[in-house]
Amino acid sequence: KKEKPESSDAHGSGSSSYKRQKDAKNKASSSSSHNWNTLFLGTSAVADAIADKYNTTKSQVLDHETKGSVAVRMALGETQIVQETRQFLLDNGVSLDSFSQAAAARSTSVILVKNLPAGVAVSELEEVFSPHGSLGRVLLPPSGLTAIVEFLEPTEAKRAFTRLAYSKFQHVPLYLEWAPVGVFVAAKPPEPEEQKALKEEKKEDEEEEEEETVPGSTLFIKNLNFSTTEEKLQEAFTKCGVVRSCSISKKKDKSGKFLSMGYGFVQYQTAEAAQKALRQLQHCTVDNHQLEVKISERATRTAEVSRKKKQVEKKQTSSKILVRNVPFQATVKEIRELFCTFGELKTVRLPKKAAGSGKHRGFAFVDFLTKQDAKKAFAALCHSTHLYGRRLVLEWADSEETVETLRRKTAEHFHVAAKKQRKTEILGGILDTMETEEGVAD
Repeated sequence: KKEKPESSDAHGSGSSSYKRQKDAKNKASSSSSHNWNTLFLGTSAVADAIADKYNTTKSQVLDHETKGSVAVRMALGETQIVQETRQFLLDNGVSLDSFSQAAAARSTSVILVKNLPAGVAVSELEEVFSPHGSLGRVLLPPSGLTAIVEFLEPTEAKRAFTRLAYSKFQHVPLYLEWAPVGVFVAAKPPEPEEQKALKEEKKEDEEEEEEETVPGSTLFIKNLNFSTTEEKLQEAFTKCGVVRSCSISKKKDKSGKFLSMGYGFVQYQTAEAAQKALRQLQHCTVDNHQLEVKISERATRTAEVSRKKKQVEKKQTSSKILVRNVPFQATVKEIRELFCTFGELKTVRLPKKAAGSGKHRGFAFVDFLTKQDAKKAFAALCHSTHLYGRRLVLEWADSEETVETLRRKTAEHFHVAAKKQRKTEILGGILDTMETEEGVAD
């Protein structure tokens, strides 16, 4: 579904009632997953970011008189920002794999904040979100257009989400989305080379163990002293059972040093041991701090999600890319201009609907000279690249795939859909008849 920022008041004063209804509808559907496009960037925000990055004006970025298509210029700008954002998230302990799960469960404490204006500071975000609860990590990439805000308590996160979704921040509405479960990976400080080899075997063993995590066996520990170490925390909790892992959440300061965030996780071998610790160690004191202990919901959900089937992606078999959801005003020249940035092109085809109609079918075939260039383009453009406001959907095309093949697949899809529709209509007719008969009997 296409996402777009609201205009200031395009319909004049008479639209105020309509706008209120639209805002209410947006808020009501804000938590629906079909509204989510994780790396969505508003066109205006992209233009602001490009202008800021290249020390120019927004009007020059959007100038139609300059060489090349404005739509393509914006698409490439968005692609660059998305790539920088992804790299920033990786560097700050965010698991990008969590965003590519087919039916990934969503977090109840981590919120993605989108459609931010360019130049936003972390302190401004904290000012907006902190009144609703205690914050953990707040990550804001260099572009400042999409952020991740972590709450320590799910109830506080839910309250913030409900109150802030589609609310005005500066001059734009905030688009909020629940982050996938497991969005954060444990951040660790860089290790000396000699220690990496020694820990490689241990890391593999831990990964195998993580796959067999027992639901309800992990505790969430709050109110830790910032000086408390993982060793000290583990020592306090071993009296209730075998501890498989113990970690304290950390964040980087400006100097690159990792600092405790005041909370952590203790995972036991069994759920029974975790329950025992919950009873016996609630409000226990470690380093002069009284700890708050509860079963970690995040770990339980992660264990459940790991059992779900992962999304199966079609592998690259050729240098040809199938591009779906191409806007109807886009031209072959613009598609070529967008993709030639990544390498030399063999052919670009935008199949027409019918002879002489002039309109294309909404998809394109882009064939590169080499597989390497095709792979580079796919990797850059597949995440969230919009052309004329429509998100391009990329798939690897078979080398022999043609318009006829796609037409046949589409026809088969609609044939099955039509059958289902006919069954639904028949069932609806039967139910209507039954209701009518019941009404007569009454």
